[in-house]
Amino acid sequence: MKKSQRVSLAKAAPETLVVGPPSPSPRGMVAPAPTVVTYRSRRGGGWARRLARSWLVILVGTFVVLACLAFGALQGHLRTRIPYRVSAAGVDLGGLERPAADAALRRVVDERQLDTAVLQVPGGPLTVALSTLGIGIDVEATAARAELRGRLDALPLVHLWYGGGGAIVPQISFDAATFQKGLDELRPAVEQAPTDARLSLRGETIGVRPGKDGIAIDEVGLQRALVASAMSWRRYEGSIPTVVADPAVSTAAAHEAAGQANVYLSGPLRLRYRSRVIELTPTEIAGMLSVNEGADSGAYPLTFDNPVARRVLHQRFRFAETPAVNARVVLQGKEVVIKASKEGFGLDMPRLLSDLDDAATHTGLRDVVVPLTVLRPTRTTEQLQELGLSGLGSEFSTYYDPQNRSRATNIEQAAKLVDGKTIPPGTVFSLNAVMGPRTTDRGFDYAPVIVDGVLRQGVGGGICQFATTLFNAAFFAGLPIVEREAHYFFIDHYPIGRDATVAWGSTDLKFLNDTSHALMVRCWAIKGQLTVVLIGDTGRTVDYTTSAFYDLHPSPYSKSHPRVVYDGDLARGVVSWEKGYDGRSVRVVRTVTDGGRVLSRDTFVSTYVAKDWIKRIGTR
Repeated sequence: MKKSQRVSLAKAAPETLVVGPPSPSPRGMVAPAPTVVTYRSRRGGGWARRLARSWLVILVGTFVVLACLAFGALQGHLRTRIPYRVSAAGVDLGGLERPAADAALRRVVDERQLDTAVLQVPGGPLTVALSTLGIGIDVEATAARAELRGRLDALPLVHLWYGGGGAIVPQISFDAATFQKGLDELRPAVEQAPTDARLSLRGETIGVRPGKDGIAIDEVGLQRALVASAMSWRRYEGSIPTVVADPAVSTAAAHEAAGQANVYLSGPLRLRYRSRVIELTPTEIAGMLSVNEGADSGAYPLTFDNPVARRVLHQRFRFAETPAVNARVVLQGKEVVIKASKEGFGLDMPRLLSDLDDAATHTGLRDVVVPLTVLRPTRTTEQLQELGLSGLGSEFSTYYDPQNRSRATNIEQAAKLVDGKTIPPGTVFSLNAVMGPRTTDRGFDYAPVIVDGVLRQGVGGGICQFATTLFNAAFFAGLPIVEREAHYFFIDHYPIGRDATVAWGSTDLKFLNDTSHALMVRCWAIKGQLTVVLIGDTGRTVDYTTSAFYDLHPSPYSKSHPRVVYDGDLARGVVSWEKGYDGRSVRVVRTVTDGGRVLSRDTFVSTYVAKDWIKRIGTR
């Protein structure tokens, strides 16, 4: 019979239960082995591990967040700065703001003189500004390049620095047109023009003068050398690369032409004009020929198409040519007359030269008929009539000493330059623009001019008398005066308050043709009388009034205490005097009417400084 068994629970381990009999079995029976049951406790070690894992996640997350914040802060710090470890020309730019980086790069350019180059030319070293050659280091673009070094394009307009760096090369600017202009300035110091091979005449035998190579600037080589030096942050100091410049006519080509030239000189050429014949001998032909460089040189190795042949032909046929005559406007008393234009006749030079080239390549009878062409006048009678130049606008004359040749020369030259100029309706006449610079190579001479209140020798002295005469012609024609300036001091032989002065590059005389038709300026300077006439009736009447002098003030220099001027134009020991005048002002009021209707009322105020008493002492 089975006896009941008690089950006791014993805690063998924190998570182990032992199930078995409470005591040994009676009567020596063997008790069954206890049952061991293991289970997970709801308290103790599991919660701790979960907590530990949570703190690990928090720590890792915090680290990631801090790292992101640090990365963002670094990117924000470098957003407007040059990244670290970026340099240019050995200069560390890392961490600099753009303005500071620009300044640092400019210092590099200035200190190393990278904006210039030293070019070795035959005359010695020549320092030139690279800007004159269109080359330069673009500092701003170089700094922008440095700003992007070591960055990644994460998003549009977002550049993230990833830690890279290194040296940068400069951004070079280049302008081809400026480069060519700069080369034109360098060419005279470097280049040597080639010498073309030429034919030479020994008796009636054609010889050859050999050609000679020239020297030209290697434009591509120079550009590359300058740019490469600048990109290495070095100033270029070296020679200008050159290449051989071949002559347009080589020696071989000249020899070939000479071999074919015998037929050109095989006999005379006869030029026929009507019943008259002019013969060109082989010797004359040889002197008129040149090597043909045109596209037809294969058929015509030599040609008459050159300035020498043209000049000879004009001389030989001067009797057949009649120049065209332009229409002219002349003044007969107070009447304006248009002298008619005439057509002329001259050599039809292109056709004549072509016929000569063709005839000279043949042997036997070589006759050429001389053709003429009509020469048209550049200004016809009809053109002047259409301009409306049929009436007298105004006329004014002043007088000068013809014995003072230098001053007279300047007045006469000004009259020649201005004479015949047409002023279209609605345009402004500028005396400086028409007359141009006053230089000796344009026909002007040295004569007294006013410099700092003193008369001194200068090119163009006397031009102001022409300006004064022209101003009065425009004044009495009733034309609006756009620009006019009185003389520095009062000159008593000019109309009171109606003088005008000009100076090249500054003071000008200008007036407007506000009529509906053209005007013409005619000028004569003969035997001490200068006359300026405006042709083209304006239909206007001019009245004017001249005030008395006012604001009179003397010079601080008097006859007893003169202003002393040492004059290199006077011989040593010679003393001359110039009378002084009081300073003054005067007012001229002009009223312009047309048919009784007032068109304008102008006031011209002339203020003259006091003219000093001058004592000149010669030092020459």
